[in-house]
Amino acid sequence: MDAATLGVLVGIGGIVSVLVQVPGGSGGDRWGRRPFFGLAMVLLALSQGGRWLADGAAGPAILLVAQMLGGAAQGVATVNAWALVADAGEAGRGRQGQSFGILNASLAVGLVAGYIVAGGLGSLIGWRLMSLVLGALPLVVLPALVWIPRRSHQSAAARPGLGIVLRAVLDRQRLALTAMAALVLGAGQGAAYLLPFGVQQRDLGAFAAALLLVPYVVGSVIAGPLGGRLSDQLGTRPVMLWLLVIGILACVALVWGAGSSPLLVACFLLIGASVNGALPLLAVRVLALADTRGVGAGTILAGLRMGQSSGTFLGPGLAGLVLTHAGLNAGWLAQAACLLASLALYELVVTTRPR
Repeated sequence: MDAATLGVLVGIGGIVSVLVQVPGGSGGDRWGRRPFFGLAMVLLALSQGGRWLADGAAGPAILLVAQMLGGAAQGVATVNAWALVADAGEAGRGRQGQSFGILNASLAVGLVAGYIVAGGLGSLIGWRLMSLVLGALPLVVLPALVWIPRRSHQSAAARPGLGIVLRAVLDRQRLALTAMAALVLGAGQGAAYLLPFGVQQRDLGAFAAALLLVPYVVGSVIAGPLGGRLSDQLGTRPVMLWLLVIGILACVALVWGAGSSPLLVACFLLIGASVNGALPLLAVRVLALADTRGVGAGTILAGLRMGQSSGTFLGPGLAGLVLTHAGLNAGWLAQAACLLASLALYELVVTTRPR
């Protein structure tokens, strides 16, 4: 299978992940989070099983189905994970930012751990057998779903009509926050995409590029809970603005500092902190718009999650386009421009309603 076909398959999985956010979140609001986590685990197991079966002439078609199943599993699980944190935080909104920050940090660690485990197992036993082994993991964790609380009768009885749901999701400020999520995560993913090209200019090799992603993850893990805690105490706006400004300055600094390993490490530490410190605050802000009228957290957060999921593939696409036509330095500046556009949206569209 050539690289172009593989890229299309990966992209299709991302698109499916975006499309299932609203039905997955709304379904969790209506029938509870537990069955949708269970559904996501089953879809993930089927996806890995499909990858194991993908061989011969039918391999590409089976891989396509497997990618769609995997994308659906990711979308359903993540939107309900964010909504579950929101459900738990309804009684104590003073800690909501920190809770979202811990969740986002956990997702960042899981993403990197997945790459490491998949890469290690794939090199030892091959990707088909690795898929079979990984397919058993979702089934192993299914018993843990008993700890997810059932939907309360009061919440289950609240079923707002389609018109109310659409007005809530398509609120001008929520749409701006969704665009911010795409721009912020797109900047982070775009910077990560550009990193190997910056390293390649200095003949450091692919392994060095992988190691230089570690500061990005470290910044993400630190800034998520810490930024959330500060936002709980000071409000989302000042923390959000500082995080975005730090990310902008770090991206601009790479234009002159990418040739220095210590500065490269520092910049990616700050970019990781900026991106993954800001994303939990967007979740806090989108829930704080008090016009939901019975619309559940899963439905409200689905729009924001669609923006985040879009950023994972739009960011590298934009970065690659700028890199091809204008060079690496313009690529770094494009990531800074994404964060600057996000900051402008926050100031111009997202008004200062109370948290």
